[in-house]
Amino acid sequence: MKKFLVLLIISLFTIAAKAQPKDFKTELYIGAKGGMTFSKVRFYPSIVESFLQGNTGGIVFRLISEPHIGFQVEVNYTQKGWNEDSTKYFHRLNYVTIPIMTHVNLGDKAFRVTLNLGPEAAFRISDEQGFNGPAVVSGESGYRDYYGKPTDTKVDFLFTAGLGMEYHMKGGSALVFEGRAYYSLPNLFNPDNYPFKVSQSNGAQVTLGYLFQLNKKKKAPNKANK
Repeated sequence: MKKFLVLLIISLFTIAAKAQPKDFKTELYIGAKGGMTFSKVRFYPSIVESFLQGNTGGIVFRLISEPHIGFQVEVNYTQKGWNEDSTKYFHRLNYVTIPIMTHVNLGDKAFRVTLNLGPEAAFRISDEQGFNGPAVVSGESGYRDYYGKPTDTKVDFLFTAGLGMEYHMKGGSALVFEGRAYYSLPNLFNPDNYPFKVSQSNGAQVTLGYLFQLNKKKKAPNKANK
């Protein structure tokens, strides 16, 4: 899987470099997006868990300074966490996230396929947990030490990559659909205090956004029509 992703990224950059138009003009965008997240935590030793559904949304800033290549910065509100089906326990973490990504796009002026990838910093602003219905915990068979306690890591660092499609309209605005996956580097729980050597967040999100091009040049009026 990793080799496939590397080859895909290299291929996209190669195609983009060969398809550079000579009359390219810098594109500057700002906009907003929103959607859903599906997250889990990679525990080791592992536990039985399922994806927790959450929400995400924020502001997007994009600068395309070279043909098909630029960068994208976002400020988002994002929910992550995990579900434990056996005990009906859930833990939801609410973050302000700031991804700083390389942006690659392929296609004509109207329809584009996009790739965004890069690092992301996440700052936890709140921590919610509880049980979906009556708790199913009996003695040591289901109880875990972190029940009722916040996670240890307040600042998270991730690597994120997204593949999307865009439709650019004549007025300079664009509709953006993207699927994105992420993987955290720090552990949520300190291994010195809990029996988990690894507790890293991972998951995916699906979003729909709207971008407006700030430097779209207006066509000069036709003098013949005056």
